Amino acid sequence: MPHRGNRYRLRGARFWLGEWSRGRADLSIPPRSAGLGSALRTDHVCSVCGMDRQIRYRGPVYGRQPDSLCLHCIQSGAASLALSISGGGDGDSDMAAMFSDAVDVPDDVPLSVVEEITRRTPGFSGWQQEAWLYHCGDGAAFLGPAGYRELEAYPEALAVLRADHRRYGWSLADTEEFLRGLDRTGEPTAYLFRCLHCNTSLASWDIG
Repeated sequence: MPHRGNRYRLRGARFWLGEWSRGRADLSIPPRSAGLGSALRTDHVCSVCGMDRQIRYRGPVYGRQPDSLCLHCIQSGAASLALSISGGGDGDSDMAAMFSDAVDVPDDVPLSVVEEITRRTPGFSGWQQEAWLYHCGDGAAFLGPAGYRELEAYPEALAVLRADHRRYGWSLADTEEFLRGLDRTGEPTAYLFRCLHCNTSLASWDIG
């Protein structure tokens, strides 16, 4: 695999705006997270555990595609194992399914954190390449998609996007025009994160 605040009690749930709901067999997803398209409130039978669930995962799966998948099986790691694909070759080793890709991971982030995010945390769907963000040597919590209006409340996140555009050689005028065109439900879209340790706001962007 490529390897380059408030914490939730169970691993795999701490990077998502949800927490393990006591007395229930599913993750409780707040309205803002439930609208991502990655989690849908609906009764279903999970293809991995075979249990009746109330929240269905509809985000990316980099592995065998299930008919239906619950957040419980993602968090526990059961889905990553059950949906693994054969690596081929003489060793015939299996490759664990992932729910987000490891892109531009800082060197100070442990491999265990990368595996927790890619294999045991619900992913989110972007226009082209989803990128989970990291800070303080750890994965950041995903807050959801955002447009310019939402990002105005997070100046640190806007600064991250401006710095990103400077690296690409964008002019200040072009950068500001692009940022003001960000749309939470359209494109281009920003994706908002928050550091679990220092609460710094972060953002990435994507366009179709």
